[in-house]
Amino acid sequence: MMKVQLTAIPTEGLEIQTEIDPASLDIEDSRLKVSEPIRLQCRLVLMEKTVFVSGDADAPTVLQCVRCLCDVPFRLRPLFQLTLQPKKKDAAKSPGEYHELHREEMDENFYSGEEIELGELVREQLLLAVPAYPLCRTDCRGLCPYCGTDRNQTVCRCAEEGAGLPSSPFQERLKRIIKK
Repeated sequence: MMKVQLTAIPTEGLEIQTEIDPASLDIEDSRLKVSEPIRLQCRLVLMEKTVFVSGDADAPTVLQCVRCLCDVPFRLRPLFQLTLQPKKKDAAKSPGEYHELHREEMDENFYSGEEIELGELVREQLLLAVPAYPLCRTDCRGLCPYCGTDRNQTVCRCAEEGAGLPSSPFQERLKRIIKK
């Protein structure tokens, strides 16, 4: 991971341009494959104990189309602006006791000790930038629910012959739900 000591941040701020090995970020997401180095460019500014981080990352990735399950090359390019506060040493809370977050706390992140873990921040920003429903193309036809054929590659005759085919388990469950 990439650590920055608070004492290494000068008063005018610290500019960082580097490449990060994706293996060091421990991105364990079945939908996302990062095999090339991730380019990071950011600026850190320290004001008292608050650190302001702004920058961008560029990660060439391979995602999986949600309709046909083929691999799709995709560049994640998150822009981020983060405010880091020192982690508060809260008094021990009893089980079941929670701290309600206020609006201004939603955009804050925390660091502990005298260093900031940039790798963890970059990892978080990359995972947040992954599209919820990646598609290989907007008109992707997906897989046939009967025979599993990729309908972008091959014309499947299951729909034409559908009257004689049994319903898939998914279709059967859907029919039961609709009847209720």
